[in-house]
Amino acid sequence: MYGFSSSGEGHGGWSSNEVLVPIAIGVVSLVLFTWRQLTISQPLLDLRTFKYNIFRMSTLIMMIVMMAMFSAMMLLPIFLQNALGYSPLEAGLIMLPGGIVMGIMSPITGRLFDKFGAKWLALIGLGLVANTLWQFAFITLSTPYSTIMIFNTLLMLGISMVMMPVMTNALNELPPPLYPHGTAIISTLQQVAGAVGTALLVSIMTNSSTRFMEKTVIKEQESTLQILAMIAGMKSAFLLAFVLVVIAWIVSLFIKRSVPQEKKLKIKQGAAN
Repeated sequence: MYGFSSSGEGHGGWSSNEVLVPIAIGVVSLVLFTWRQLTISQPLLDLRTFKYNIFRMSTLIMMIVMMAMFSAMMLLPIFLQNALGYSPLEAGLIMLPGGIVMGIMSPITGRLFDKFGAKWLALIGLGLVANTLWQFAFITLSTPYSTIMIFNTLLMLGISMVMMPVMTNALNELPPPLYPHGTAIISTLQQVAGAVGTALLVSIMTNSSTRFMEKTVIKEQESTLQILAMIAGMKSAFLLAFVLVVIAWIVSLFIKRSVPQEKKLKIKQGAAN
């Protein structure tokens, strides 16, 4: 995470040692941790959960969704206050309906999951997320306050349709002894994805803004140039998030409805009798 965040601090970009060395150390550490967990009898995190295809795909989808959610929660308030001139209260009120919608949708998505499974909820939810990220990429200084609020609410609606159904579907694929490990792995990777995604997209926004200011020559005031540069940076960051969510949408096409292992066992026993 330090490597990703350092890329936007003006130390030579992605090719500098301050970026590459921490990322390399992180990759090597991850490889060593994985090897260690696979070779001991009682691993801290049993990585055999990734042998299950639905769990593997679902985890990837949830990581991308967390990156999109945390990036919006981080980038939008910065843009609203620094570019559009809204107060912290006004920026918070824009974000508020999205949080309310997520709370309301939690029990509703549970019922929808029982009826339709995770696949269709994920396709619809990721479609909403991708569409709102695309719209965020083209926000301008003239975009109305209410429009931004609606986009953010739709973003959170889409995320709420994805997270719980996909996670439940992933855990249903695992045998009972792996339930605790599956839950811990998903929770850990969600937090890591949110942190890395935020650092990555903020770095991209910063780098894009810097390049815009270096290449643009206008007769306007410096403050106007900074605002235009921020808009350009926001566009780059949200377009990357959009591409990642499109990838998650494609992956969700291959999700199947998983059945809890206990239920599978009862079905087999009933058939045998």
